Amino acid sequence: MRPTRREFLGTAAALSLSGCLGGTATPTLTVGIVPDVDPDTAIEQNTELAAYLATELDVETELRTAADYAGMVQAMVAGQVDIAYYGGVSYILAHHRAGAKPVAVGSRNGQTEWHSVFIAPSDSDLTGMADVVETASETELVFGDPLSTSGTVMPTYHLRTEYSLHTDAFAQVTHVGAHDATAATVGRTSGVVGALNARIYARLLAEDAVDGVQELWRTPGFPDYPWAVAPSLEATTADAVQTAFTTLDSKGRTDILDQQAVDQYVGVSHDAFTSLETAVEMAGIERGGDG
Repeated sequence: MRPTRREFLGTAAALSLSGCLGGTATPTLTVGIVPDVDPDTAIEQNTELAAYLATELDVETELRTAADYAGMVQAMVAGQVDIAYYGGVSYILAHHRAGAKPVAVGSRNGQTEWHSVFIAPSDSDLTGMADVVETASETELVFGDPLSTSGTVMPTYHLRTEYSLHTDAFAQVTHVGAHDATAATVGRTSGVVGALNARIYARLLAEDAVDGVQELWRTPGFPDYPWAVAPSLEATTADAVQTAFTTLDSKGRTDILDQQAVDQYVGVSHDAFTSLETAVEMAGIERGGDG
């Protein structure tokens, strides 16, 4: 079954690694992945991690993604995932609506913050954000998923706080889904400017997976991309999940860390993400739940 953006993948990648011990079925840990890239790629980039978790926790693991970011939030609300990789904003929603608890975030070069990057076509007259401000009424703004932290919410926030520029000042705002789709759209379209996750953008460039684009500006840093567990997961299991992530580097699993675009994982609590609440409120996103 090949994943598409129109269906929730209940069996996209099932990894039966532990089998049955002593006649007792091995428990299954369902791992959800927010579709920040093409769903096929999202599954592929986390298959080794799922296998690692299966071994470390002595469980079977099943990978799932969703049609969009909201779908992965709803998956935890519905009890369909035990642990999930969220964007910062989708985590905030999962925390309020489903009681999600963050356990780990990635660190790169000693930093856990992420950035958004604004890009334009290489042959565009836009050379910086001053040009974007001046020509906004004639320019299409390309974003990712509406709930994407680095692909929509934080770029919107920083346009307002750094440049006093509201999205309704643009000729049109288009949401194309994943970050790689944003880069591809900007690369083949004239009269546009787009925003996407800076680390994903760097990876696309390194892999020659995008061309015809130029970088205009990188936003200040913000928290993003936690791994979070469902409240139904026992505390001892949640602790074991956190330990599995935070020991990846000491166990030499650079293959997994490279796929995650991080150097190591570190433990985290909800306090690290409270700064995103303001951006969520500014974006007019209904948090629901206790918030």
